Amino acid sequence: MAFSSSSLLRSISRKGIFGSSSNYCILGKQSVRSGSSNWLNRRAVCTATTASRNQKFSPWLMLPPEFESGSTNYKFYSVPENKIQTPIPSDAISNLRLTCCRGSSHGWLALLSPINDHFVLYNPISRNHINLPSIVNLAPYPGAHLTSDTTWRDVDKLILSCSPEEDEENCRALIINGCGNALAFCCPMRSKEWTIIWDKESTTMYRDCVYFARLKLFFVLTNDYKVETWDLMDLSSPKRIKVKQYDYITSVEMLLYVLSEPIEHLVVAGKDLLVVIQYIMSYVAPDGSCFPSDKDKSREMTIRFEILKYDPKKGKFNHVDSSYLGDLAIFVGMHSHAVAIKATRNNEVKPNSIYFTDASYTGGLEGGSDDDDLLCNRDFGIYNYLDKTVSHFDDYPLDERSLRDMSPAPIWFFPSPTI
Repeated sequence: MAFSSSSLLRSISRKGIFGSSSNYCILGKQSVRSGSSNWLNRRAVCTATTASRNQKFSPWLMLPPEFESGSTNYKFYSVPENKIQTPIPSDAISNLRLTCCRGSSHGWLALLSPINDHFVLYNPISRNHINLPSIVNLAPYPGAHLTSDTTWRDVDKLILSCSPEEDEENCRALIINGCGNALAFCCPMRSKEWTIIWDKESTTMYRDCVYFARLKLFFVLTNDYKVETWDLMDLSSPKRIKVKQYDYITSVEMLLYVLSEPIEHLVVAGKDLLVVIQYIMSYVAPDGSCFPSDKDKSREMTIRFEILKYDPKKGKFNHVDSSYLGDLAIFVGMHSHAVAIKATRNNEVKPNSIYFTDASYTGGLEGGSDDDDLLCNRDFGIYNYLDKTVSHFDDYPLDERSLRDMSPAPIWFFPSPTI
């Protein structure tokens, strides 16, 4: 059956979705003193908000911070409570001069300062922070194409194997370094430098990563559609195992591939390893039509998701049917550690759904300069995998104008580990 781009979009129901540009940036005044990993207020408790038992397995959405009296106050939208939470920040973190969020994993945020390259893990609930090793001396990937404008003092994504508060010795942090060109890892509480891991005979680039707690392994997705497995327990001797290349191109996917940009996410759902493919149309008008004549008024829009599940016996990835997720909900985003949780009455999460935020870079550190630019790059919502529709958060406690002006992009955050 032939599809036109307009009919393809008409088959996708949307209910007032508004998104935001990415690159989470926070402005403060003073930077934290650099040094080896350490705690601040090890036993401090956030008194502004208490994560109840019901909240521990519930998603929060990290919103643009507020700046008050020279300090930075982090804001989160609690999905189950349908309200804004503002935990009391620690003094050291609230006074960071300039940071970009480069990871949200197991209740911790990875904050990177492009001013002094300071890299910090911060738990907004316990108010603990850990100074990570500097990324200044991380070498670029050997096969990377270097230019005079290339900067390697950046991180695409950071994920943790667990919370450092739970297992100080065995916790591992994995980063995809500058433009997806290299992997590096460390033990947050003990390492003084990052250990770079790559295949010197290859020019592989990396798209996403996830930790499989049951197997105690990291899985990493490459640009050439392969999944690598890494055992990072031995800091001096990381071990890599290749997983069979996956192929998701069918007749429908080929059309989607041509009309939109596919963004892949690695997700662990129970005992399953998934590749979740998000299809994003680049030019969509406010009325839902694609390729409008006035591209200045268009924006990016997610139009579809597909899920592939790894079959370890056959060594291949297979498509799943529309009812696969059942009572599960998946949360994906550019800098967020992908999470799959069960939808319950307590967490107010919709079953058989994919909650998504912006999946790609859409601008510089400031995330844009005017409303039109921001509107073009906003894309977050809920995808129903059963009926293939997209909707917005029905009871989101912000008006449309506030959503349109939101910058930087929201990031998924879980107050307590759920993976």
